[in-house]
Amino acid sequence: MPLPSLGPISGSQISAELGTASTNISLGGMADSASFTAPDAYSDFYGYSNLTSYTGGAFQTGTKFICNSTLNVTYYHDGSGNIPTVGDTIYTNSGGTTVIGGGNAGYNRTNQFGYLRTNSSGVVTNTYLCGL
Repeated sequence: MPLPSLGPISGSQISAELGTASTNISLGGMADSASFTAPDAYSDFYGYSNLTSYTGGAFQTGTKFICNSTLNVTYYHDGSGNIPTVGDTIYTNSGGTTVIGGGNAGYNRTNQFGYLRTNSSGVVTNTYLCGL
């Protein structure tokens, strides 16, 4: 979930959003992790979200035709890679407040089309390659 856009913001909130250890928090280190340039300020983090966007196929509850679907929907995930993997949560908005829900969505990883399955909390439970 993104950091607040207004009001007080703490190092522990920033650390949690970045997914870093919450001990010995350094503003400079967190700003570097977020790829901000100096000078560093807590206000740089207003509204910051550590989600990664990717383009996938339309969300479906079944798998029929999913391997032939068009990749034209932007999703967001909390993982570290370009494409979500098992254990990542997928969101339909950049603020990370709305999970995708349970079902399937297509993806393209290194020119190999596949789809992933999520549970009702939007967490990826499996990934599959198409054509295998």
